[in-house]
Amino acid sequence: MSPLGDLLAALALPLSAAQAGVMLIDEAVHHRRRGLGVWEARGHVLDSLIFAAALAPAALLAPTRGAALLFAALATASSLLATKDEWIHAGECAPAEHWIHALLFVLHPCVLIAVGALWSRGEGRFLRTALPALALGYAFYQWAYWLAGRRARPDAQAIDNAFYDELGALWHEGDAHAVALLRAETPVRLDYVRSVFAREGVRPGARVLDVGCGGGLLSLPLAAGGWRVKGVDLSPSSLDAARARLAPGADAEFSVGDALDLREGPDAYDAVLVMDLLEHLEEPARAVAEAARALKPGGVLLFHTFNRTPLSWLLAVKGIGLVTTGGPHNVHVYRLLVKPAELEAAARAAGLELRGLTGIRPVLNGAFLRSLLRRRVHPGFSFTLTASTAVGYLGYFKKAARARV
Repeated sequence: MSPLGDLLAALALPLSAAQAGVMLIDEAVHHRRRGLGVWEARGHVLDSLIFAAALAPAALLAPTRGAALLFAALATASSLLATKDEWIHAGECAPAEHWIHALLFVLHPCVLIAVGALWSRGEGRFLRTALPALALGYAFYQWAYWLAGRRARPDAQAIDNAFYDELGALWHEGDAHAVALLRAETPVRLDYVRSVFAREGVRPGARVLDVGCGGGLLSLPLAAGGWRVKGVDLSPSSLDAARARLAPGADAEFSVGDALDLREGPDAYDAVLVMDLLEHLEEPARAVAEAARALKPGGVLLFHTFNRTPLSWLLAVKGIGLVTTGGPHNVHVYRLLVKPAELEAAARAAGLELRGLTGIRPVLNGAFLRSLLRRRVHPGFSFTLTASTAVGYLGYFKKAARARV
C-alpha cells in the first residue's frame, strides 16, 4: 500500500463528516433563509442522485479495472455537475454562502477520491455502503421538502421590461450588457426578414410596422433599404436611440405604442414584425391578433421568440448571465416563453397561416468561448439558423388574401 493511498483511505471518514456538516449548514441556514427556486431545487435533487450513483460502484462492485473506470467517470460527472447552479448563486447568494459552496466544491471530489482509495483496498465497506444510501435519502428529503411540499418559490415570475428605458446608446454600442447579444443576433434576423420579403413580394416602398422596435435594430436598416417603416415601442428613450441613428432620407417614424393596443387602422401594413417581443408579454396571443388586424390581406407577420424547453431555460433564461454582466437577471422568464404550437394556434385564431419556421442558435466558435470567459460579447459573436427550434426560433405567417367577388 502506498503512503498516499493510506492517507486517502484514512481521510475518507473525516472528509465525509466534514462534507455532511457543511451541507447541513448550507441547507439549514442559507437555503432556508433565502429560499430556493423550483429549478434550483430540482437541480439539488439531481446533484444528490448523481452523487449516489457515483458512490454506487464502490458499494456494489469489486474494484476491477472496468468498475474503476465507471467510478472515475461518474465521480467526474458528479463533481462537475455540482457547480452548475453558480449563475443562480451569483445573483442570489450572500458572501458567506459563496464560501460554503467553495468548500463543498473542494470536499465533493475529495470524498469521492478517498472512498475510491478505501474501495481499492477492500476496506471501509460500511462507509462505502452507507454514503450512497445517505445521498439517496438526502435526495428524497430535498424532493419532499422543497418540491412535493411546494416550498420552492417560482423562478423569476415577473419579467423586467423597464430596463429598456435605461439603455440609451447601449442599444447600438458596448459589449457588457445583455442587449449586445440581441445586437449580435440582428444580422441573421435581418437577412431572414429580407429573404421573406423577397419571397412574398414585400418590395422596397412597402409599409412595414415594427412592433416592439426598441432602439431600431431592424427598423433602421429596413428604412435605409427603402421600406417605409413605422416603429412602435413602450420605451420613449429606446425610440430616441432609434431616431438618433436614422439615416438621412430614410423613410421611418418612431412613436410610443402598445403591442396589445396598436391603434393602427385595419389592413394598413404589408408586413408586421414582432421580433424579440412575444416572450416579454403576459398575453402574446393578443399581440398576434393586433398585428394581424393591422396587416393587409396577403401581408406577412414575421416573428422571433424563444421556445419553452429546459434547454431554452438553460440558455435563454440563465445563460445570458454567463455571457454578459449588464442587465437584469430576468431579461427572460421561463413561464413567458412561447411554444411554437401555442404561437401557431394564436395565429390561426387571428386568420394567419404559418408559412415558415426555423431555429436560431449561437455559432460555437472562438468568439463564443472568449465571450464566456470575458463575460462580454466578442465582436465575432454570431448566430446561425438551425433546424432545431428547441431554443430560439423565427418564422412568418401570412394573412389570407380577400376572395374576389
